[in-house]
Amino acid sequence: MKENMLILKIRDNYKYFGGLSLLYGLIFTFCIYKNISGITFPICVAVTILFAILFMRRINYMLMKKSIPYLVGMGLLGISSAYTTSSFMHFFNIVGILLLFMVFMIHQFYNDYVWNFPAYIQRIFILMGTTIQSVPYPYWHGGWFFSKDKNIKRNNTLIAVVIGFIVAMGILCITLPLLLSSDIMFSKLFGEILSYINFSTLFWVSFTFVIGFTLPYAFFTALCRYNFPEGKERKIKFFDPVIGITFTSIVSLIYLVYCAIQIMYLFLGMSAGLPNYVTYAEYARGGFWELLFVSVINFIIILLCMYLFRENVVLKVILTIMCGCTFVMIVSSAYRMKMYISEYNLTFLRILVLWFLIVLAFIMIGMVVSIYKKKFPLFHYIIVIVSVMYIGFSFSRPDVIIAKYDIAQWRNTDRQDFFYLMYETMSIDAAPEIAKIDLNDKEWASVENEYLKQTMYNYFLNLSMNNEDIYFRRANYSRIRAKIAADRFLEEHKDYNRDNNRL
Repeated sequence: MKENMLILKIRDNYKYFGGLSLLYGLIFTFCIYKNISGITFPICVAVTILFAILFMRRINYMLMKKSIPYLVGMGLLGISSAYTTSSFMHFFNIVGILLLFMVFMIHQFYNDYVWNFPAYIQRIFILMGTTIQSVPYPYWHGGWFFSKDKNIKRNNTLIAVVIGFIVAMGILCITLPLLLSSDIMFSKLFGEILSYINFSTLFWVSFTFVIGFTLPYAFFTALCRYNFPEGKERKIKFFDPVIGITFTSIVSLIYLVYCAIQIMYLFLGMSAGLPNYVTYAEYARGGFWELLFVSVINFIIILLCMYLFRENVVLKVILTIMCGCTFVMIVSSAYRMKMYISEYNLTFLRILVLWFLIVLAFIMIGMVVSIYKKKFPLFHYIIVIVSVMYIGFSFSRPDVIIAKYDIAQWRNTDRQDFFYLMYETMSIDAAPEIAKIDLNDKEWASVENEYLKQTMYNYFLNLSMNNEDIYFRRANYSRIRAKIAADRFLEEHKDYNRDNNRL
């Protein structure tokens, strides 16, 4: 009943909701089209929040104080996208914004603090599916509005013309290419006309607008359908805890032996007992990937045991032991990665692993609390931990950290490490750090480094030439800094290039 009333209210107020969606689609297209890293991206995030509040106010849903942290997180992620040129960060910033926005809206419509972790995950997927099902709503409601509104009904001729134009465009998309290929003169005439129209740009701009218009209306309608399963979560678990006690006991025993070995041979540095062909350094630098995956598997096992088995004191103790062993594995993996970095320098993947291990350690702390305190909001705790840690990671611009570290070690690195910084990193965030290398330093005077010097010069030359359009929509902090650093580098080393006469 509540669903029908809200859906009908949205339909009856289509002039308001449809108008907001139309305006949002225009703003969304202007801000986002081929531009997920410019200054307009955080503007789009701010407009999204504003329009969501306007949508809710129309059906008498006011902004809750507990929702504000979600909005702050979205805003920070939006700003972060204009602060870096890393495609990795841009992608996961969008993922983070969408996730925070969904949780924010769910919190506005439902009492989500009574949901346990699996229930929350289930409802997020239900909301995504319902949103897809609700995609036709803006058009169904629009058709109803245009057919019922008396003032608009008087302009049926104009509406018919618009519909006819859209149908004609669809038909011509199929028939026009056939006509162009059937007659040379017709093709010549229309070829000259069509050369002034960029159909690819026209299509993608239109597609972006349709997405910006349709999805907000569909998402909001999906929330108003109220099709989440309600009621208290099932307290009695599905399986006998003896099953969980049996397999977790066996696994925990193996883990305890493994952790004892980590403490003796890795942390305390014992070399006695290692094979003759393995040094302590070789032993310490290997195995961090395996430990990382085992730690993630442990998280999944513990989570499943918490919600699939009935409560049992023995099971809780064993799960706590598994959590403790997981902490040891996390520390062991981080220690091995640290040893590996000291030998082979930093890369984006290595710094990402370290970040993930820290996040996983915080999550495991929440798991331990959740084992003994059933009302602990584990899902919201994980959302907060991941959001805060990721926002910090995003603003740190990892490529800059990598460049600073690797360049500081450059006397012990080879040519491949510099090529990684210039051409294999995911962004040009590192360009200002690379520009600080002094090519006139006597350490660079050797003939074997001449090729590297030339490569650096060409790198900054291309960077300068390919980043002319960095203002207005595409304004980005890192891109502007990289452009300034490139121009300064070329000016300072303009007499260095051996091929200076050609440049």
